[in-house]
Amino acid sequence: MGWRLMEDIANYGLIWFIYLLASAAFFVVYWQITRFTTAIWSSYVLRALALAIVLTPWYANSGSPALAPALMVLLLDIITIGSEEALRTMVPLFLSVITAIIAATVLSLVKRNKRNKINKIQ
Repeated sequence: MGWRLMEDIANYGLIWFIYLLASAAFFVVYWQITRFTTAIWSSYVLRALALAIVLTPWYANSGSPALAPALMVLLLDIITIGSEEALRTMVPLFLSVITAIIAATVLSLVKRNKRNKINKIQ
């Protein structure tokens, strides 16, 4: 029994490592695609939304301590259990999206203020 638990933990860590590595590769490409020169706020918001949606973890099962990407849990819950049960995953995903939008807005405002100060000096 102890050997099986260690094997599950190793697989769990390996799966998360592969998922995060694939996410990083996706974001390298996505970052370049969303590099806008005029619509800075849109660029920040799109990047923050993608980060929030892809990286938000949630419990894979309601009785299990194992975490999985919330988007995957949401989709699998909709397919297997039904849309009513999928609401448990939508709450943390919704909160992370709202937080990402707020953070992107604040970051873009800070960057705009810095740029305006530099332009005034010149």
